[in-house]
Amino acid sequence: MNHSSRTARASAEAERLREVFAEAGQDLTPSAVPLRAIERAGRRRLRRRRAAVLGAACGGLLVPLTLFGFRDGSGPDPARSVKPSPSRTASASPSPSAPAPTVRTVAPGERVRVASGIRIWLTPEGKHWSEPDQPDKFRSAVDGNLDLTRPGLSLQSSGQDDGRVFYSGIFYGPGTPSRVEMTTDAGPVAAVGLTLPGRPGWGVWYALTERPVSADGRENPADTVSKVTVYDAKGRVIAKG
Repeated sequence: MNHSSRTARASAEAERLREVFAEAGQDLTPSAVPLRAIERAGRRRLRRRRAAVLGAACGGLLVPLTLFGFRDGSGPDPARSVKPSPSRTASASPSPSAPAPTVRTVAPGERVRVASGIRIWLTPEGKHWSEPDQPDKFRSAVDGNLDLTRPGLSLQSSGQDDGRVFYSGIFYGPGTPSRVEMTTDAGPVAAVGLTLPGRPGWGVWYALTERPVSADGRENPADTVSKVTVYDAKGRVIAKG
């Protein structure tokens, strides 16, 4: 068989196959496309997307409302709603301050300046002081003139050229002195106490006040001291007079 015959035969077989397939295809009935199901599924997807977008938008709005919405007083104040722990709220009640000490310990022979021309110092024997017109004065604390077995104090006074009065004395009694108060007819006066190291059982007190005057304006040389009291650090009386 020559080449042209084989080509014609192949073309005839191909044409026959096409006819067979065409006849078979005519007997097939295509199924209907589920358009309604596809439409429902599309609607469900669209609703889910919208819900997700709205949820995200609402969540973004809630943050500033939570942070700033209480400023208008419509909600609780976080600072007020949080209760501090008991350990932070408990605080010690302030105690009244104790009066400042006015008694100091000095070395034997140490001279303390009271005012211009007035000095006072202590030795184991007793009280020493000097004034402009009396350079060296002394009162013994151990010669027996003072009864050191029970609390008490002595008092001396002298007028000064500047119009003031110098008061001083020896106090004695059990305990450690911390403060001296003097009361005059005009009211309380700050006094100072001096004591030696080793708690000898006695000390010296002094104060400087304006010279008292009478009702007619004349100087009144009489003593106006009504009370002198020596206290310890706890406010207990060591001596008074």
